[in-house]
Amino acid sequence: MCGIAGTINSELQPGHIDLIHHRGPDARGLIQTNLGPHSVYLGHTRLTILELSEAGSQPMFTDCEKYGIVFNGEIYNHEELRNELNGISFKGHSDTETILYYLREYGINGVKKFNGIFSFAFLDKVQEKLYLVRDQFGVKPLYYFSKGNKLIFGSELKIIKNNNDYTKEIDVSALNTYLNLNFNPAPQTLFKGIKKLEAATYLEYSSEGKLSITQYWDKKQKIDYSITQEEAVSEYKRLMEQAVRRQLLSDVPVGLLLSGGLDSAVLGCLMERNSSTPIKTFTVGFEGKGNFNELDDAKETAKWINADHHEISLNQKDYIDYYINSFYHTEEPIAAPPVPALYYVSKLASQSVKVVLSGQGADEPMAGYNRYRGEKLLADYQKMLSLLPLSLLSKVFPTNHKLDRMIYSSQFKEELERFVGIYTLFTPSIKEDLYQNQWQYLIQEDQQGIFKKLYDRADPSSHSLSKLLYIDTHSLLPDQLLLFNDKITMSNSIENRVPFLDIDLVTFIESLPIDMKLNGKVTKFVLRKAAEQWLPASIINRKKRAFETPIGEWFKNELADTLLQLVKDSNSFSQHFFNIKFIEKMLSMHISKRKDYSKHLFMILSLELWYKNFFLNNDIR
Repeated sequence: MCGIAGTINSELQPGHIDLIHHRGPDARGLIQTNLGPHSVYLGHTRLTILELSEAGSQPMFTDCEKYGIVFNGEIYNHEELRNELNGISFKGHSDTETILYYLREYGINGVKKFNGIFSFAFLDKVQEKLYLVRDQFGVKPLYYFSKGNKLIFGSELKIIKNNNDYTKEIDVSALNTYLNLNFNPAPQTLFKGIKKLEAATYLEYSSEGKLSITQYWDKKQKIDYSITQEEAVSEYKRLMEQAVRRQLLSDVPVGLLLSGGLDSAVLGCLMERNSSTPIKTFTVGFEGKGNFNELDDAKETAKWINADHHEISLNQKDYIDYYINSFYHTEEPIAAPPVPALYYVSKLASQSVKVVLSGQGADEPMAGYNRYRGEKLLADYQKMLSLLPLSLLSKVFPTNHKLDRMIYSSQFKEELERFVGIYTLFTPSIKEDLYQNQWQYLIQEDQQGIFKKLYDRADPSSHSLSKLLYIDTHSLLPDQLLLFNDKITMSNSIENRVPFLDIDLVTFIESLPIDMKLNGKVTKFVLRKAAEQWLPASIINRKKRAFETPIGEWFKNELADTLLQLVKDSNSFSQHFFNIKFIEKMLSMHISKRKDYSKHLFMILSLELWYKNFFLNNDIR
């Protein structure tokens, strides 16, 4: 796992590479070359995991020097790919060297056979083209900016925003989307002109200075209604075991981020079966008891799998101190409560290992969240619910934000409209009060287009929840959850692998009927049935603990003052876009318990901290 950076017709300085030193503290490389008439810089920071010698150093070129690569990630099937190549004298056994020659041999479409997590730039001097490529599920981020014949790209936004050829500006359309969804789906970012490369696509830059985007992995969902429960459980078990074995590929020890839940417990069990020594596990919790603390549950799991267990406890000060500064690492204003906890647990892990597996990616394909029950309820009982006076419930239960969102989404009859409604936090009526006059036109922007392409790829015969899971897996997951997981773990020089997003495994899961995922009230049904062969019932049947922090209560106390101070500052984000008096009103209503605005306030606070600590900040040191 590493960091990559590059430019065409724009200078890339050593100081830019230093900005992503945390992604690869073991080595650094920067070269200047050419692509036809164009000047090209390629930069790299290396975290040594496969091929620890200099044979794995980057930027890497073929022996003919006509093809080059800077690569971030891991290709789990690289040994199989290497066996398809003949007549090559490899210098080492790195996956980077394998795919460099594989792309030379088979061209850019060879990426279709890569099974792993990756983003990379591939330079083809024969065809005079440069390619930027992102993995099938977008586990590894990749940003780019183009203007005229210039192209700037990198694993992190810092590379672009600190380049003299880029001028910082807010993308107001992306802001509107962020307020709706609490994240920006690719290709959007809040930086005008800077884009995230979408998952499963590659960008092609030709010697004529032209850009094009190609989706290289376009597998449409097809439900297999003939499969039996017994067959599904058997195949899931085989694919899950295969995924873990694949992702243990490493020349250094591999640990596990262990929560108190089922997903990481399954990984721990399968890792233990495939390891000759006790695996190292790492857990974070908060001081005290409650839904925010999984330490006891994690200890029980660690004992069951005979792990070498490590844990850390956070207090409120630890949490808030890092949250305030976290946007330097996340680079996007994602209001995600787990971010500080992930930072501290990956920092703990970095003292012992360079690679960890984690349970990220299990919930979206398998309906693991409670909100998916809500969509199934809306879809199955839509006619009945339309006869109920749901709007009155909001008045009876004014502090239930989940109920508010269900009521808002229930008004939409079309599936795609309802899906957008499910995630909408700042509804049009709230935006009318929030936006300053000059931004009111943004309220009319149609958000359905963001997910239309994914919706059309979902099986039209499937249950609406199956379509929502498909959209979440290919949008919410890569551009919110996986994004901050990559940024935060890599800030501590830790490679975070996600076996639940193995290509073969997810393709199979997405072919299952919805009752194999959400069966009555039982979420992740097939996973739970498979786990009966791996884990005791006491672990399988634990109540799921969503990661909870008392954010709502903090906004009634110290965070209220912090937010007010930030928004009232003369150079605040809110001064440019929002009605300050309405923010004060939301805060007042929240403190007096007339309305639960905790999520809304958390997003505004995140925007302000991101704007102050990352957008305005000049990172070059």
